[in-house]
Amino acid sequence: MEPKKIEKDSFCRKCKGATDQEVLHQTYEHLIEDDGYYENNYYQVIQCKGCKTISFRKVYNDVATLSHWDDGDEPFSLELFPNSSIHHLPITSFSHTPLNIRNIYKETIEAYNNNQLILASGGLRAIIEGICVDKKIEGIAIIDKAGAKKMVRCLQGKIEGLAQQGYLTKGNAEILHELRFIGNEALHELAAPPRLELKLAIKIVEHTIETLYELEYKGKSLKQNIAERKTKPKNP
Repeated sequence: MEPKKIEKDSFCRKCKGATDQEVLHQTYEHLIEDDGYYENNYYQVIQCKGCKTISFRKVYNDVATLSHWDDGDEPFSLELFPNSSIHHLPITSFSHTPLNIRNIYKETIEAYNNNQLILASGGLRAIIEGICVDKKIEGIAIIDKAGAKKMVRCLQGKIEGLAQQGYLTKGNAEILHELRFIGNEALHELAAPPRLELKLAIKIVEHTIETLYELEYKGKSLKQNIAERKTKPKNP
């Protein structure tokens, strides 16, 4: 006998909230083991009834869940693919940013959306390192206590170098220093930063990429258009 279709609301990544979903296709799987454990799995292709976005969903329960079921609707758990929730961040399209930085940024957002917060934290640090490499910033020269000139090549020095070369304001450099500490703590102590702090840090890095690459490209294009317009002969 064909199992009933499990109709439930699910989070829609486009509508950014729980919406009614139409089950386009469903495959049922019943697993049972020798010790009496069993589970019911419903694999579904679903479509949001509002925006028509299609997702894949697993609806399931097991003997442990059903043993506590007394009355009402049968209890189920849900898994969405791609994994989506209200906390997910979209991947911003940076078309004029170096490819390696774009790739690191994409993987950082994917790690964040998959709740891999330590990896996402390390990704933020890698983005800053990538920007420094692209801008040929090796660090910042300082005078030590002995009066000798030395180059500070750690990430802190590179961030200061970005500010010294005019790629960052002093305020933005201070913000990036805060991100550096997030990366150090997460990677060296295996401590995941709070999700909200990491989300805010990602937004700051996105703003930095937008300022250094996207706005710079738009500014150059605008200057070129103005120059070309000035050189065109005026109609009599």
